[in-house]
Formats: sequence, C-alpha cells, structure tokens
Amino acid sequence: MITSRDMRAGFYTSISALAFFASTVPACAQDTAADTQSSDTAAPADEGSGDEIIVTGSRIPRAGFDTIQPALVTTAEQIDKRGYTNIGQALSELPAFGVPGNSNVGAQAGSFGAGQTFADFFSLGSQRTLTLVNGRRFVSSNTSSIFGPVAAGSQVDLNVIPETLVERIETVAVGGAPIYGSDAIAGTVNIILKKDFEGLELKAQTGISQRGDAPEYRINGLWGMNFADGRGNITVSGEWNRATGLTTESRFLTSARGPFFTTAADPSAPFQQQLYYGQRYNIFTSSGVPLAGDSIPEFAGIFDQQGNVLTFNESGRLVPLDFGTRTGSLIESVGGNGFPLADFGNLATNTERYLGNVLANFEINDNIRWFGEGWYAHSKGTNLRDQPVYNTALFGNAGDPDGNLIFNLDNPYLDPADRAIIAANLAPGDTQFLMTRANTDLASGRASTTVEVYRFVTGFQGEFGAGDRTYNWEVSANYGHSETRGRERVIVQQNFLNALDAVDQGVFNGGAANGNIICRPGYTNANIATLSSTCAPLNLFGVGRFSQEALDYVTTIADPTANNSQLVLNANVNGPLFRLPGGDVVLSLGYEHRREKTSFDPGTFYFGEDDGNGGRTQFGRSIPIDPVKGKFNTDEFFGELLIPIISPDMNSFIHSLEFDGAARYIDHSIAGGDWTWTAGGRLTPVEGFTIRGNFTRSVRAPAITEIFNPTSQAFDTANDPCDARFVDSGPNPSQRRANCIAAGITDPDNFTSNIVDFTSPISVSGNTDLQNEKANSWTVGTVIRPRFVPGLTVAVDWVNIKLKKAIVTLNTEQTLEACYDSANFPPAICNAIDRDPAGQVTFVRTGYANAASLKFEGLTAEIAYRREVAPDTTLGLSLNYLYLNKLETRVGSGDIDTGRGEIGDPKHSFTANINIDHGPVNFLWQTQYFGKSVWDADAAPNAYEYNGVGDWWLFNASLGFDVAKNFEMRVIVDNVFDKAPPFPAPAAGGTITYYSGILGRYFRVAGKVKF
Repeated sequence: MITSRDMRAGFYTSISALAFFASTVPACAQDTAADTQSSDTAAPADEGSGDEIIVTGSRIPRAGFDTIQPALVTTAEQIDKRGYTNIGQALSELPAFGVPGNSNVGAQAGSFGAGQTFADFFSLGSQRTLTLVNGRRFVSSNTSSIFGPVAAGSQVDLNVIPETLVERIETVAVGGAPIYGSDAIAGTVNIILKKDFEGLELKAQTGISQRGDAPEYRINGLWGMNFADGRGNITVSGEWNRATGLTTESRFLTSARGPFFTTAADPSAPFQQQLYYGQRYNIFTSSGVPLAGDSIPEFAGIFDQQGNVLTFNESGRLVPLDFGTRTGSLIESVGGNGFPLADFGNLATNTERYLGNVLANFEINDNIRWFGEGWYAHSKGTNLRDQPVYNTALFGNAGDPDGNLIFNLDNPYLDPADRAIIAANLAPGDTQFLMTRANTDLASGRASTTVEVYRFVTGFQGEFGAGDRTYNWEVSANYGHSETRGRERVIVQQNFLNALDAVDQGVFNGGAANGNIICRPGYTNANIATLSSTCAPLNLFGVGRFSQEALDYVTTIADPTANNSQLVLNANVNGPLFRLPGGDVVLSLGYEHRREKTSFDPGTFYFGEDDGNGGRTQFGRSIPIDPVKGKFNTDEFFGELLIPIISPDMNSFIHSLEFDGAARYIDHSIAGGDWTWTAGGRLTPVEGFTIRGNFTRSVRAPAITEIFNPTSQAFDTANDPCDARFVDSGPNPSQRRANCIAAGITDPDNFTSNIVDFTSPISVSGNTDLQNEKANSWTVGTVIRPRFVPGLTVAVDWVNIKLKKAIVTLNTEQTLEACYDSANFPPAICNAIDRDPAGQVTFVRTGYANAASLKFEGLTAEIAYRREVAPDTTLGLSLNYLYLNKLETRVGSGDIDTGRGEIGDPKHSFTANINIDHGPVNFLWQTQYFGKSVWDADAAPNAYEYNGVGDWWLFNASLGFDVAKNFEMRVIVDNVFDKAPPFPAPAAGGTITYYSGILGRYFRVAGKVKF
C-alpha cells in the first residue's frame, strides 16, 4: 500500500554574437601533469618564503608538493575547459565524491533549501566534508530546520563560491582535522582563489540541450591591478548566472511514461518487483474522483450503468476511470487515466546567481603584509514542481485535512446529469458525497529559496628573525553571515473548506437558482492572512476551473527563514626549531577561536496557531514546525611538526625520509573538549618511488540543530524488542532477551507490549548531551615518478575510515532497539525510555543520539602524464579512479546498511582526461565510467526483476581556439554520443547519477577576452 512517505518520499543561432567572454586562467608555474591530477604534481596551495609552498592539510611551508595523504587538484584550466558554472559540478566528476547531499538536480526541499549544492566526500554525509576557501572556514548556508535539504551540519553551499576567482580546488582525504578542526571526517575541500591578479578578463557562456530546453547563461568579469610600485594589489570579480530547469515530465525516462517497479502481477513470479512502463495511480486523479463511501474508487466509487467507475474529466464532467492494465499493486496501474504521479517532480531547478568579490593586499614593509576579502552572494533556486497535496482515504478519514473531501449533493458546480448519476449511487436520503483528488492546480509544489551571503576577511601576515632562523606568522579575522529565505504558495485549510462549501445565492436565500455562486454565508476566515481575505467559491470538479480570486483566498505564502553567522579568529606561527642532518625540524603552533550562531524561523504558516491547550495546530497540511535557535563557541589550540630524517643531498642509501605529525585540542562550549591528531610520514627508498601513510583521529562536533532542536510532542507505535513477538529477533536474540530481563521484564515470552498495537506518547528533540563523532582513519600508498618516463606520475592509496558515535535521528523503534540490543547494557540511550511497574512503555524520548557507526574502505588512484610530443604540441593524460571496497552504516546493534555497489557508489568508477594543446588550439576529451550497480545492496536476490544496472560510459569534449591575440572561443559538448542511462535506470533510482544521460547531449559556447 502506498504511504504518505512514498508519495512525498539546436544551439541558439545567435550564439555567435558572443564577443565579450570570461577570464583565461594563468598557467601554473611548474609543468603540471594534467588539468586534474594528483597533488604530487599539483600547483601549490599558497606561496611561502622563497621557493617553499603550503599544501592543503598542512600549515608548514615545504620545498615540494608531496603530502602524506592522498590528494587531488582540479585547476582553473580544467574548470574553464569543462564550462563548469558551479564548483559542485567540478567535484561531482571526481569519483571520490558521492551523490551530492543536495544539488540543482532531482527532488528538492522546497522552500527550505531548493537548488543548494553541498559536496559529499566518500559518501559519508555532506556534514562530514569540510569546505574551506584559502584555507579558512566559510559560513554555512544549511538551514537549521530538521526539514532542510541535507543533514544537520555546517555545510557550505557551493553556489555562493565564484568560479571566476578560483585558481584551483584541492581535495585531501581524511587528514585535515588536526589542521583545520571539526568536520573533516571524510576529508577537506580547499578552494584556492587567484592572487595578485592584473588586467581585465570578461567571459560569456551559453548552453542549451539538443532537445532545445534547459538553457543557461553566464557572464562574469575579473579585474585587478597592482599599485604602490607593486606593494599592493586589488582584485574585483563579478558573476551572473542563470539556468532554466526541467520537470520530470520533460524527459521520457523520468516521466509517468517511463519505467517503474511495483508488485509483480503474477503471484508466482520469481521476483517481488516487476518492471513496468506508464505508471498511473488509480486511487485519485487531478480532476477528482467522486465516491459513495470513505474508501478508494475501486471499492467505493460512483458507477455508471455499465459498471465503470467514474471520474471527472478536466472539464468537470463524469467519464469512466480507466484502470489500465492492472499490476500486482492495488493502487498502481499501467496506462489508463489515473494520476501520473511521476510527471509531478523536479528534474532540475531554476537557478540564478549574482556574485561579487573584492580581494586586496598591501605590503606595509618588508616583514608585514595586510590582506582582506569582501564577499557578497545572492543565489536563488526554484523547485519547479513537486507532488501536490492529496485528499484520499489513505491519508485520513473523510473531512480530515488530507482525507476524502465532503461535498453537498446540491453543489452548484455539479452538472445536473452528473448530480443524478452520483445521487443514484448514494444510499436513500444521503445528501453528501465524497471525492478523492490530487490537487495539482491548487499547490504545484513550486517553491524558491534565496541565499544571501556576506563575508569579510582581514588579517596580517609576515615574518621575523631570531638569530639565523626565520619564522612566519599570521593573524586573521573571518566573519560571515548567511540568510536563507524560502517562499512557497500553500493551502490554508480553513479557508479551503470555506471556499469548498459553494452555494447558489438564490437557492440559499430560499428562491430560485440565479447562477450567482458564492461561499456559504456564515464562514469564518482562518487566523492567518491569505492572498485575498474575500471568500470566493472553489470549483474542484475538473482541473483549473476556479477563479484566481478563489485560489488567492485559499492560499498564502509560506516564508521560512534561516540565519547563520560565523566568526573565526586565528593566529599561527611556524619556523625551524633546530637542524638535523636531513634538514630543519619545523614547528607550527596556533590558536583559533570560533563562534557560530544559527536561527530558524518557520514563519507564521508553518509555526501554526495556539490550540488553547498548550499546543499548536497547523494552518494547512503540514504539522506545526518549531523555530530553532542556538549558538556555540570553540577555543582550539593546534600544532604541527615536520621532521626530515634523511634528505636527498645527504647521498644516503635512502633517498629521503620524513615524519609529519599534528594535533589539535578543541574546547567546545557544549560538547566539551576533545583531541584530533595525525601522524605519518614519507619514505623514498630511491628517487621516483615514495611510500606514504598516515593515521588520523578526526572529530565532528554536534551541529546546532542536533543540540538545540526544540522538544515536540507526538504519538507513535513501535515493535518493542521485549515483546514476546520480537524478543527472539534482532542481531543477537540471546543478548536482547538478557537485556530485557535485566530491565525488569522477567518473563518476556509472555509479555505483550501495548506500544506495538496502540500509540504511546513520545517526544522528538535535540540532545544537549551529544558527544563529538570520532573517526579513526588511516591511509597508505605510493607515489611513482619513473625517470625513464618523464612527465609521468602514478599515485595509489588505500583509505580506511571508521566512524563511531555518529549522530543520527532515532525513531521510537530504533531507540528501543539501541537500548535492548546493546552489548554493554544499559547504554545511556536507555535513559530515554520510561516503563511502568508492569513493564509497559509509558514514554520515549526520541531525537538525536550518538548511536551509529560508519565504515569506508577503498583505493584511490591518480595517473597523470604531460609531455611535449611534437614542436608546439603537448599531450596530457590523467586518470582518477576509485575502487570502493566497503561503505556501511549501522545504527546501534541493528542491521548493517550497505552502500557499496549501489547506484551513486559503484565498486569501480573513474574519470579520464586527454588534453592536446597545439599552438592556438586546445582539445579535451573526457571519459567517465560508472561501474555496474544495484538498487539496494541489502535486498533479497529476488526483490527486483532487474536488481540493478550495467556499467555506463559518458563522454564529454571541449575545443578551444584563439581567434585573436586576446580573444578565445570554446565549444563544449557534454554527452557527445547522447548516451541514455543504463537500462532500466532510473526506474528505482539514479536520476542524479545519470542526469547527463537523462538530459541528453548538451552544447555550450563560450568566449573570453583579456586585456
């Protein structure tokens, strides 16, 4: 049976007119191996003294680019060649990044976060990926409501980062926590901006799909100049981007015409779920299905003389309801004129962004330098369509907000002939009938989210001497504020009922019908302002047959708002302690103070109204949503040590050997104190062959939502583990039985728990007792640069992450299981359960708890090669590969949820690039590979007719050429061969992973001019 969760769960010809196009990207100073490459050949993260550089994952300048962790760099050149308009697009092409926690593709969170983009490193959750800009934290735009687009956390919306300013993107696996602090469980994304830019660059880009839809436009500019004889620089950037989205109806595979799984029609079929095409739900339509009883049309419909169930057509007249070809599901059919649910979804959002930035620095003297940044971002995402609000017996009793609608038989909008048919189906004397309906014309699901960010950075850096040693220092202040505003047209239930009760004015006044249809006099408006305060009658027989005045009377604008602010003060110093034969032992020490504050205001509609009994009732179809408010601060002390044991100039039998270590103590105002640390090293036995590895303890502090979400009362049922029906179930039945007896259920074999069949009171809330998540991670790998193949680098690393005390939201049943299935009974979570002397559950406090564990294990590999193969011709090759060996989640002692091998997380995946530069022409050919995948790795072998999909290859191309000295044009083609997703995707998932295949071949044309 369907549940509420299931239902909610050719170029433009004028393109040649582009003449002013965005910035070229300065080439890296060193001979990089490829546009996307391992960090061992990558550009530096920042310049230090002399030839030393600072790489992401360290604060110590060093002479080389090698790191102890696997890392990858995506350069500005690669971003330019691929035509990315969003940093999230660049990251999504790296196999190490899973399906984004949220993006502009697929289902959205409506007015709580439409179109926002958050990265998810190693598919461990976007809240466990730390995103930095120039090595500094960035304010989050994730809403603190539990209804937000991603899990609670401090995720950075990549929509607000200007691609124009990006020099490169560095990603480092696991090891960033001791250097940067909380959240770097999976790894760190560090976005490095251009520095000391001079000149003017303008760029324009436009794109369109081969089907002639989903157009996008982009204009951006970058200007910079040095002043004071080169001692200062100011750089200004601006960017505008607009993309038009798509609904699921616009592509066959995602529409109601496309593939779907449901119960097999043949009970003896060897599989449970059969593949069909043309899904229709026969329990309601957009135009309404009249009913004689409080059930679904098949059992309580209105029948004609031929025995057909009747439905209203779009014009409001009764016609047969075509059930199509029946499946094994009572409510799903193939074909017919039932409700095409799959057509009412969002495939890609509308987005529009305005971004402005100012970067400046000034050398006060030889030893002190000032720097500053100013940021402004305005990003709007619009969810084009979503499931409507329903009225059906599946969601409530007749007359309930979501139950079947109740109409009087004398409703003046009924055609007389249809009234007679309905009356003939009613019991004698009945004057009312019911109707089930999908209200697509009242609430389309269109909702927008506008994110506005202000951010300011200022600080000083420099150096000082002590004897013959030089030390580098920096102090900085970083403040950011983000406001997320939602907007959505929603139904106000009281006014909806008022407008639904339509009468003929003449008949109501005791006379003859006069055709003037009004709301039945005596109504009372809801205690919330709607778009119109004057009741206008609502005709729901058909589709869109009511007036705009009626629509405005029954709807209002929901406007939830979330605010986040962040202040970070940082001071650090580094320099040599003493010298070993292998070089200077370098120490970095620092202190950081961070203060974060967030608030969420659901707005009047979602907050609801006081019911007079200490609670609240909803204005519409949503339960009342509570505001959230909270703050925390941290004081963090950190240090890093680099010990070079053997250096190449020692002429030892070992080419080089060094040890690296870092530690950080985080004193969190709510979660308390904790250490994060890393230790590792690099051994190069012979030149060109390096072995590297590290062990890291990482932490993630509880998010404000997880701590401060207010307590809400509710009622729930659950399978009590101590009940006779379930005591011998679970991962360890003997352990469960022993724990129940220890809890006072002395005879579980004869114990019947009331909560199994009858609701009991519960609460849902944040948890001020949450502890930090903790992960033990290690990597080991090798970097090979064979001297006999100049320009080649191969880096291979094994990554292992084990996260304990992961914060999850437990429901009632999970809370009970986490208590009574524990191997260390009684765990703290048992305090959330109250039982009376007879053992009956009287109250359960649900919410956030440190109750889950996650495991990731895999191999990352990068191969990069760049070589001049002919005069004025350079060949570049790169391959980034991920083998996923383990991806598991477990709540308490419950069943393991396996992610490895599912769509979005295949066992094998890679992205390969071929770059050819020949004089004024450059060409990129990109190949992406997605290994074969299953819908559900834990499903029974006979769960689906097709358990998954085969492997999939995607090809993209980019051709650039210099039209003149300062003007370049580029043509980009995504999905060159117009390759469709692997069969039968997206029947049970894969819309985001295979979006390029669903969208089809896509063209972009760009041009840039530089002065």
